[in-house]
Amino acid sequence: MSSLPPLVSVASASTRPEAADETDERWSRTVRLPGFGLEAQARLRAARVLVVGAGGLGSPAVQYLAASGVGTLGVVDDDVVDRSNLQRQVLFAPGDVGLPKARIAAERVRATAPHTQVVVHPVRLTAETAAILDGYDLVVDGSDSFDTCYVVADEAAARGLPVVWGSVARLDGQVSVFWDAAPDGRDVDYRDLHPSPPAGGWDESCADVGVLGPLCGTVGSVMASEVVKLVTGVGEPLLGRVVTIDAGTASWRESRLRRAPHRAAARAVARAEPSRARGASASGAASAPGEADEEARAGSGESVATRPLGTRSPDVSAEELADLLAARDAGEAAFTLLDVREPDEHDFAHLPGDVLAAGFGVRTRQRPELDPDTPVIAYCARGPRARAAAELLVADGFDVAVLDGGMLGWQLRTSSAARP
Repeated sequence: MSSLPPLVSVASASTRPEAADETDERWSRTVRLPGFGLEAQARLRAARVLVVGAGGLGSPAVQYLAASGVGTLGVVDDDVVDRSNLQRQVLFAPGDVGLPKARIAAERVRATAPHTQVVVHPVRLTAETAAILDGYDLVVDGSDSFDTCYVVADEAAARGLPVVWGSVARLDGQVSVFWDAAPDGRDVDYRDLHPSPPAGGWDESCADVGVLGPLCGTVGSVMASEVVKLVTGVGEPLLGRVVTIDAGTASWRESRLRRAPHRAAARAVARAEPSRARGASASGAASAPGEADEEARAGSGESVATRPLGTRSPDVSAEELADLLAARDAGEAAFTLLDVREPDEHDFAHLPGDVLAAGFGVRTRQRPELDPDTPVIAYCARGPRARAAAELLVADGFDVAVLDGGMLGWQLRTSSAARP
C-alpha cells in the first residue's frame, strides 16, 4: 500500500453510472494485482484527470489512463498535428496533420475506451484559462514548457491538486509527482525543482535539440502509472523524488526533492490567507533563483546568510571570447569556460579548455567544483541554458558571463573567419 491515502473515494464512483463497471472482464488483469481489487478499480472509474498537452508525453498517458479505466479525462491542447509530431505522438496518423490535437485525441480515446468520458479543452493553459482545472482530481503536466509548467504548478497549488509531471529532450526524460498540500506533509511542487524561469526564457524545443520517440512512450507510461497509484492508493508515488531516465545508457537514477524551509513557511502563510492563495503567492513569495538549494548548502556547513551574491556580467560575444582565449593562452587572463550542454553535444564540438557541467541550470543543480575567485563564462548551444546556469552561479557567489549566441554563434564566427 501507499504511504498516501487514495485520492478518490469509492463512494463517488456511484455518480458515474454510465462508466464501465469495475467487475467487467476488461479489468481482470488489473484487479488481480496485490492490494488492488475491485475497490481500486472503482476509484479509477470515479477519477477525473486533466492532461495538459496531447503531444509526446500526453499521447501515451491519455491512452494508458483511458485503458486503465479512468472515468473522466480532460485534454488541454491548442495545437494542431504537424507531420514532425508523428515520430513520437502515437495518438495521431498522417491523415490527422493540420487537425486539432485535443479533438483527435478525444476521438481516439472514445473509439478504444467508450467507458471514458473525454472533455476537450482546445485552448492554451494560462492564468486566464486556469478555471479549466476546477472539478478535476489531479493534473498530468505533459506540456514540457516552462511557461505552462509554472501555470500548472501555481494553479494546482491554489486548488490543492497533485501534479504528475514529465519532461523529455534528446535521450533524457524525467518524471516526478508534485503536491503543494500533500496529506503526509511532503509538500513539494515544480517551483521547488525550478524556483524561477531561466533568464531569457527557454526556447530550445524538440525541434532544436531532437528527441528519441520511444523515450516519450516510456516517460508517458510512467506518468500514467503515477496517476493510477495516486488515485487508488496502491504503490508508492514519486512524491519528493525525481526519476531521470537515460535512454542512451538504459539507466534510471533517482534524486530526492525537498522544499526549502523558507518556502515552506511562505506557502503556509499563503494557505492561511485565501485571498492570496492564487497567482504569485503560489510561487512561495517570489523565490529567488538558487534559494531551493539553501537547505543543502546549510547542511554542508556553508553559511547561506553571509555568502555574498556574485556578479552577472554582460554577455561575451564570440569575438570577445576569441580574444580572451588568446589572452588566457598567453597567461594574461584567467577564467573558467563552462559548457552546460549534454555530453553528446560536447563530444561533437566544444570550446578549448572548457569544463563540462552537463545539464547544469536546467536539468540538474549539480556542478563541478569551481574556484569562486575565478570568473566563469558559461555557454550552451544558443544561450538559454547558459543563462539559467548563470543565475544559479551568481546566487552561489560567482562572477559569471554568458557566451552570446552559444556554440552556434562561435561556429558562425569561425566559419566567417575562414572565408576568403
